[in-house]
Formats: sequence, C-alpha cells, structure tokens
Amino acid sequence: MCGRFAADLDYSSLAEHYGARQAPGLPKPSWNISPGSAIALVAQDRHGQRHLHTARWNLVPSCSDSDQMAYPTHNARVESALTKRTYADSARSQRAIIPASGYYEWTPDHQPYYFQAPDGHTLSIAGLYSWWRARPGQPWLLTATILTTQATPEAARVHDRMPLLITDENLDSWLDPGMEGKEILPKAVEPGRHASGTLTMHPVAPLRGDGPELTEDIALDQRVKKIQKVCRFQMVKPSSRAASVGTGS
Repeated sequence: MCGRFAADLDYSSLAEHYGARQAPGLPKPSWNISPGSAIALVAQDRHGQRHLHTARWNLVPSCSDSDQMAYPTHNARVESALTKRTYADSARSQRAIIPASGYYEWTPDHQPYYFQAPDGHTLSIAGLYSWWRARPGQPWLLTATILTTQATPEAARVHDRMPLLITDENLDSWLDPGMEGKEILPKAVEPGRHASGTLTMHPVAPLRGDGPELTEDIALDQRVKKIQKVCRFQMVKPSSRAASVGTGS
C-alpha cells in the first residue's frame, strides 16, 4: 500500500514533460502527504488534451451519494481494480499519473522507509481518477487513488505492496481514455515493477510535521554520529607516554 508520499515538484517542467496544460492553484510542496490531501494529477481528456490538475487523494466514484466513503479509497490493487465496483469505471478509461518525489512504506514493526529514484527524478505513479458532485448544478470534485502492485523482492523486505510506476514507454497508452483498461493494466505491471527495482530506499524517522528533513536517512545519520563519537574519543584519549609522564613513573 501507499499511505504517505512526498511531492516537491517543478510544475512547469512537469507540464512540459507530460505535454499537459497546467491548472492554477496546484498544491504546495509537501513531504508528508496523507489521504484526503490535495495532490497533483495528470490526466487526458477525450479530445487528447492532457491536464495537470489538483485532485483529492481518496477516490469517490461518481455513483456515490457522499464524498465521504465508508472505507479507505486512497489505494486500489491493480489486480482487482477492473472488477471492484468502486474503481471499475475509472480503471476502464479514467487513468492518471500522480507525480511524486518519493513515497513511504512501513515495516510490520512500524519503521518507515523512504523510496525514491537514485537520481532524484520525479516518479510517475499510476493512478485512477473520478469526478463527483452532490447533485446537478453543484461543483465537480476531482478525486483519485494510487494503484498498487506486489512488491519487488527488495521492497518486500519493508512491505508486500508498493505503488505501480508507469514507464515512459507506457505513458501514452496509460493516459489514453480510448485504450481499454483490460488491455493496458496488465501490460503496465511488469515494466512498472522493473522500474521500481531501480529505486533506492532508506529508513527515516517517524513522520511528524512536514519538511524535507522527513526524507533524511536516519541510518546514515546514526553512522555519522558514531564516527563523530569515535573521533572525539580518539582526540581526548591520552597516549601511553603522556599517561606515564602524568603519573610521574
């Protein structure tokens, strides 16, 4: 699953990369994005125009009576998205990219790890979207979910699920609403898992507040502190000769 992610994004560069129109009012950078938050999303309309837009991270199907679902909808399994009533319509023709700087997963003993590209490039996470409104004449609400897949062996050391990544080779087909979901979803899984195999991961401190420090490697920090402690000890430790002079022997 994916319950938190980071997005410190250059929207102008993203709009150019995805060939999308950039909407106003996109979310501010955050390193602790949780379900229900505003997120950036790239989707393509039926006229072939792509849009970089703000969405709420918790998918609400258009048939729902309320925008508050009785169960979590921030993640959907790629294996069952086409058959689950909540996600089926979106999986068929309303697919999206959710750009992210990286994402977090937790071990069974609640240790968070941060996953990111080695070169820091933006991840294209597979998403589904849906438009919802309370009644005719009311404003539309754009909502979204992140698709997950079985974790790679390395990532499975932390968690058995992970976000599905969309490769550049599958990007056009993924965003094309004319491409049937039953064709592109299975096709996207293995390339996405392969792309995930190139990501780096490291442990981080419990997520509290917000800021880039949340993504810092605490294992590296602990190693640095250990080295510093050793260096300080060596600086103050007297030599054997000095010790003998000090005792008058």
